[in-house]
Amino acid sequence: MWAKNKQQGFTIVELLIVIVVIGILAAITIVAYTGVQARARDSQRVTDLQSIQKALELYKAQNGAYPPSSPTAAAICASHTNGYSYSDATDGTWLSSLVTNKILSKAPVSPGNGCVHHYSYLYVAASSYGCTGLRTTNYYILQIVGTDGAANIPSDAVTGTWRPCTGATAGWGTTSTTWTFQKDDV
Repeated sequence: MWAKNKQQGFTIVELLIVIVVIGILAAITIVAYTGVQARARDSQRVTDLQSIQKALELYKAQNGAYPPSSPTAAAICASHTNGYSYSDATDGTWLSSLVTNKILSKAPVSPGNGCVHHYSYLYVAASSYGCTGLRTTNYYILQIVGTDGAANIPSDAVTGTWRPCTGATAGWGTTSTTWTFQKDDV
């Protein structure tokens, strides 16, 4: 006698459930991976900042003052032509004195270096930005622009409106994605 032919397999509903579960797991993995990458980029920026700050201190110990900043004429971004040294420079002006004095082997650049993510440095006179009579020493401003998150902000970073001295007439706003640091030349 002939046996009844019973087909075995998955129903369309079972297949759809499996596909949905795989999709959810993939979405969770992608989100977690993206967060890990962002934290890694910010960790690299903090490490670079620490290297730059140590190099600036070594330069000052050797030369008596922090290195001058230089206008970055060949920057990728058109707005980067003021007195700052920018990491998106293509003409080698980004803290080149730290490299030429063999304090750093090469100038660090931000992950994703460009108009959105970059480092900037400015060394200014005590009277700059409306600080005449309010500061007694020259100082530098170091910025990490375009961080990927606000979770790992270094404790000495300024992330709100920043004024170079109490009573300054000039100031500029920073956000949680721009970390500003300053140090007096003392």
